[in-house]
Amino acid sequence: MNQFEILEFLDKLLAKTESAIERIFGLRLKSILFQISEMYRKYEKNGELSYTELNKYNRFQKEMELIGKAFTDDYKEIIKLINESLEMQYTENYLRHAYLFQLGLSVDMGFTLPSMSVIQGAIKNPIDKLTLPAVLQEHRNEIVRKINIEISQSLIAGEGYATMAKRIENAVGFSQKKARAVARTETGRVRSLSDEAVSEQAAKYATMDKVWASSLDLRVRTSHRALDGQKADKEGYFHYQGLKAKGPHLWGRANMDINCRCTTIHLVNGKFPEYRRGRDYMDADYQKKLAGRIDELMADEGLTYTQALKKAQKAIKPPSTTMPYVTFEDWKKKFAS
Repeated sequence: MNQFEILEFLDKLLAKTESAIERIFGLRLKSILFQISEMYRKYEKNGELSYTELNKYNRFQKEMELIGKAFTDDYKEIIKLINESLEMQYTENYLRHAYLFQLGLSVDMGFTLPSMSVIQGAIKNPIDKLTLPAVLQEHRNEIVRKINIEISQSLIAGEGYATMAKRIENAVGFSQKKARAVARTETGRVRSLSDEAVSEQAAKYATMDKVWASSLDLRVRTSHRALDGQKADKEGYFHYQGLKAKGPHLWGRANMDINCRCTTIHLVNGKFPEYRRGRDYMDADYQKKLAGRIDELMADEGLTYTQALKKAQKAIKPPSTTMPYVTFEDWKKKFAS
């Protein structure tokens, strides 16, 4: 196991959460479109549904109340879904890094299962307006207003069902993307807090350092590209133009945190921790060659830190070892209640 494999595992968990969010919005869209088709069936005259006709007897208001209530239920489900996902992200990230640090160094670092109070403290955003319920309540109100406007404008313009349906589809799709962005951003924040917690515990037994690693593509924002390869200071902070943060999603600035896909790479006693059967990845000579090759690749080929590290790991192989090997699942059993 290495840190990239931990990240890959966590990303797969996040993908499942995003798929569940998509299903919720997909079902809501289907329900709203059926509701609109019923509005046309009941109230249209001569093939047209007029704004005046739909407003009679508070019809439009009643339809919107139904839509608003449905979205209230949906967003409650989304909040629960994301919270459960964040709990899993924090715990799995913590335990997998604990396993990697402890087994890689062959030192008992005193790790325990994170308590629910610690996990809940990490999940809750310290800024009231940025808590998950507050953010998603705003999103819920926004989509209800948007659908109200789209239906009203479509009726006033005399558009048919197909055109109105397209308006609604676009509005719901936009809200779905925003909900997924919230899930990704909050997941990144919780991962960083979990990283800090596991690193602080490991630091009692080893020298812990970390390096900022940006994503591999050209969509990385300029500021995060500039941070790539930066080593945290003695207090664990990364720095950018007068700002500082202990990891991705922890800057407290929307333009630095939202949709960030960066991560941090931890070094244990100056070494890249990796633990596998039959190989000594913490061998000093192997680690020295690995670090040197990373520097060469970044300087000569202009690779990001992550790209250079992955390429170096493929090129340089650690020596064999006959030390006993313990799988993550077996190691994790000691935390079972």
